[in-house]
Amino acid sequence: MSNRLIYPGLKKQRGISMVEALIGVAVGIVASIVILKSYSASEAFRRSLSGSADASQTASIVGASLDMLIQQAGASLVQGRNVWGCRISATKSGTALLPREAAFDAPFASVPQNIRVLPVGILSGGSSGSDVIVLMAGASASGNRGVPFDSTGTTLVMKNAIGVGLRNATENATDLFLAVPQDVSGDLGDCQIVQAATSTSTGTLINDPNYGLNVVPAEGAVTGAGASYTTVTINSTTYGALASTSNSPSAFHMGREDQPILSLLGVNSNNELVDLDLLNRRATLSIGENVFMIKALYGVDDGGGGGTANDNVIDSWISPATTGWTLSTLMGGAAATAQKIDQIKAIRLGLVLRSSQYVNSDAAQSSITLFSDLGDTLKYTRTLSSSEKGYQYQVFDWVIPLRNMKLIPKS
Repeated sequence: MSNRLIYPGLKKQRGISMVEALIGVAVGIVASIVILKSYSASEAFRRSLSGSADASQTASIVGASLDMLIQQAGASLVQGRNVWGCRISATKSGTALLPREAAFDAPFASVPQNIRVLPVGILSGGSSGSDVIVLMAGASASGNRGVPFDSTGTTLVMKNAIGVGLRNATENATDLFLAVPQDVSGDLGDCQIVQAATSTSTGTLINDPNYGLNVVPAEGAVTGAGASYTTVTINSTTYGALASTSNSPSAFHMGREDQPILSLLGVNSNNELVDLDLLNRRATLSIGENVFMIKALYGVDDGGGGGTANDNVIDSWISPATTGWTLSTLMGGAAATAQKIDQIKAIRLGLVLRSSQYVNSDAAQSSITLFSDLGDTLKYTRTLSSSEKGYQYQVFDWVIPLRNMKLIPKS
């Protein structure tokens, strides 16, 4: 007999069966799928939430920047004559800046090389591209009126009735002036940007507490024996001497050199809204990222839709692709376009922001519509490609008034 003790009812141990193993594997697979689905849903929600937050933050930054830039359009120029449409000539340290000798770099390659003065202009991007916005504004504390002057080419002998604020007591003058011919017939002439030298050759600057600056004296202040108008010397080594003194030019004070706005705004291939300075005073500036598209309309006080022309009320919205309102027409130099430019009182912007990350969705967006409350001729719809459908988009639409263009109703 064996020495092993045998315990009744105790069964011999065995491994798990095939059925049990398969059940365990199935349970594990189901659990993994549930976990992955939950994680995927959570990640999609997180991306959606963060994408919306990023878009709102970007829209706030971009919107504030565009508001500040566009609302200044036309400053220092709106009360002048023969300004809108004059061709800008600008040279810096011997290098011609305007007119352009070659096309602008992308995304501004289609902008005319002959840049003419206007407060705001829109170059249509067509059916699938972003528009380009042209902005011009001075930053003079002295007003928006041209100052008649005599000139030797290297000086501006001011004969004004309002005073021109140049600098405070501790600064050198770096101010820019736009010399605009006034005795013109037919189409507009050429205007030139020049710069004041650090000091004046004759006359005395008078402190004006209203501006906080020393100003060229008004005509009424130049009295008495030996009195003379203040002569502003031109800094010929920077923006050059005045090329022409014919046609009775007036000088429009643009403010300190770094302050006037002469910009092109557009969306580059990296989906950045960028600002190109026409005078090359700084490198191209990025205003915002993840900008998929920007489109714009003119708000015009032209009497359309039953309104009254030139009463500072927007009567109609006009696409920049409309015949007679294209950028090439507004920058064509024809005298008849000046009245049209005067009637531009606001800009309506449609801004489309895109998520930075690809987001899979069962209900992918197939198209984007801007200005949906307007008629079919103004409504803009962009159909998204298959690769573009994987992103999220947010559309922002708002109106920016051109406050300087409302100063004086034009007739």
